[in-house]
Amino acid sequence: MTLEVKFDGGRARKQAAAPPPFGPEFSPEVVTQIETLEVHVSEFKDPGADFCEFRAFDAEGRLVGSKRIEGY
Repeated sequence: MTLEVKFDGGRARKQAAAPPPFGPEFSPEVVTQIETLEVHVSEFKDPGADFCEFRAFDAEGRLVGSKRIEGY
């Protein structure tokens, strides 16, 4: 798995609210806490099906949400 892209601020919250396959569609309660959103993706060497994993962090760097979506 590798970090594909990282969003901050308003762009992170907008992406976090987007429905799959473009976002994880986090609940509004989670979205309001987000300051940073990381998108990690599977690699060819990873076992199993392809996926994107969205990791949401608050302003203090605490993980406030994580979702894995099948596909790439």
